[in-house]
Amino acid sequence: MPVIFVTEISWSFFIFVHLKKTITIFFLSVYLFSYTELHQLVKIPLLVKHFREHRQEDKSISFWAFMKIHYLEKMVKDSDFEKDQQLPLRDADCNMMVINSVCECQHTAIEIITPKENPRQFSVYKEENKPQFTAFDIFQPPRTC
Repeated sequence: MPVIFVTEISWSFFIFVHLKKTITIFFLSVYLFSYTELHQLVKIPLLVKHFREHRQEDKSISFWAFMKIHYLEKMVKDSDFEKDQQLPLRDADCNMMVINSVCECQHTAIEIITPKENPRQFSVYKEENKPQFTAFDIFQPPRTC
């Protein structure tokens, strides 16, 4: 019976670790695809397909010449302009808005007022100030009759 218990614990631990890893990868990929340009990697098959189309038209074009035409040279509106716009990293889809606000602070004078000294009254223990609870004390000296 203990062997089954250990096996169940190890199996559930394995499932927990695997699930935790899967959830972490899921949230990380959602973040990266949402807030970075990583979603452009999904368009790489379009880049390969478009390169093959250019290769069918001109057999001597290299991949680097294709990249130079589409990424380094000035944009030309030709017959395949719409396909050119679908290529990865052709334009920035992910816009992060950063707002910097600058405000001029007015100088204000801070005046520190020192508090006046209040003389403290310390009471000295006197017999008349003694609390009356001693009559009810349990620990009292023995009394004589």
